[in-house]
Amino acid sequence: MVIKSDMKKNICILISIGLTVILIWWISKPNNDTTIVYHLPEGFKGCIDVYFNQPNKKELEIKDDTLLFIVPKNGSISTSSSYDLIMDLGWHKVKAFYVNEDGKPVSEINTNDFYNVSNTTNGNFERMMTTFDPNQEQCY
Repeated sequence: MVIKSDMKKNICILISIGLTVILIWWISKPNNDTTIVYHLPEGFKGCIDVYFNQPNKKELEIKDDTLLFIVPKNGSISTSSSYDLIMDLGWHKVKAFYVNEDGKPVSEINTNDFYNVSNTTNGNFERMMTTFDPNQEQCY
């Protein structure tokens, strides 16, 4: 039985669409298993500033595929680590939780509504700014 040319075109179109969907999925998926997790004080709204390359400050570390940022009420974190630690993650997952006074997560924050990251680099000065305020698009 001979397949009609219209049917061949339809099959080629379906294969092309399928391959395009697979390619888009592959490009957009995180390329490692590390998740950046933010623990924010309950009700926190505003900017988080992470200052890198700060002398005598604790290094960031990845434990169990998680890089945890425990955010104080003022939103400012200092670390002796380089911003390269974040950059080397490539595409990664991000989660954020409000935590109680004991540091236990009480609710997850939808990062699609709040999460926006920018960074500043000037020589050895590196700063990452993240907003968790739906009314504030950027941190300065």
